[in-house]
Amino acid sequence: MPQTPIKVYRQKRRSLMMRAVPGVVEVYIPHQFYEDDRVVQDFIAKGLQEMGDDLPAIPPEKTSRQIIQRMVDEYARRFDVNPGRVQFRDMRRKWGSCSSRGTVTLNSRLCWLEADLAEYIVCHELAHLIELNHSKAFWALVEQQMPDYKQRMQRLRDFEKTLW
Repeated sequence: MPQTPIKVYRQKRRSLMMRAVPGVVEVYIPHQFYEDDRVVQDFIAKGLQEMGDDLPAIPPEKTSRQIIQRMVDEYARRFDVNPGRVQFRDMRRKWGSCSSRGTVTLNSRLCWLEADLAEYIVCHELAHLIELNHSKAFWALVEQQMPDYKQRMQRLRDFEKTLW
């Protein structure tokens, strides 16, 4: 059985915190501590012991970066836009972003999602290359390409409740 990976984040905070999300255990520590400090290692060991069998399983891959890149290419063609750059990052609170310079950043956790939910996020972010806001015109663009976007958005929100 594969071991669940542990990611440690240093933050401006006073206490240590641990949470389990699909595929990873996240540990948040104050800036004055480092991952290899004894207090942090003891905290992690105790937390893992308390979680016991409740450790998050590594989810089966729902999609891949290659599939998501094909979705980006498809929606770029549909919207007749050219993203300046497409990058993947481990983002903790959002699925994607689009800069005014045309850089589309997608959360590397999109691979946890079913393909149709990842497709909604790709469509959403590429629509921002035309409308860099959430105006009625933006949502009309999304709906034009994905008439069922509201249902997908609700399913995504339901999934998010299990994450963060």
